Amino acid sequence: MLSRYLIAFCVITTGLCLAEGILGSWLLPDGRLPYSAYLVPPGFGLLTVLTGIVVESRRVLSVWEMALRLVLQWLLIMGIVFGVNLFAGYRLTPMLAGIVAVEVTVIFLFVYLVMWLNERRIANAFNRQLAVLQARKGN
Repeated sequence: MLSRYLIAFCVITTGLCLAEGILGSWLLPDGRLPYSAYLVPPGFGLLTVLTGIVVESRRVLSVWEMALRLVLQWLLIMGIVFGVNLFAGYRLTPMLAGIVAVEVTVIFLFVYLVMWLNERRIANAFNRQLAVLQARKGN
């Protein structure tokens, strides 16, 4: 479980850095940030990884239960992003708020795509090893 959170943290932080660089160059081409700006993506990465607790379960969830938990996690992440901006005193224009919402959604979907690909890779490797062991036992 720890490795899942670590992978998610790295993907989130990378996604945030890319999004900030691309959107910052597009929206504020002359803007310059202090070195403390490097702490923002890992900070948001840590906060958003912690929301992963919402989707954890001891039992297998139905598709609808998992979908509901994912929507809840997405809403929590949106609350964190907009709440931190509000707390810091940034007033986002409606256009900028929309861009940030799309950015957060794209990163959220990207994280789950990477997690799914990684888990599929692990399951395929496990199944290949299981087939090898079953073939040995059958001989």
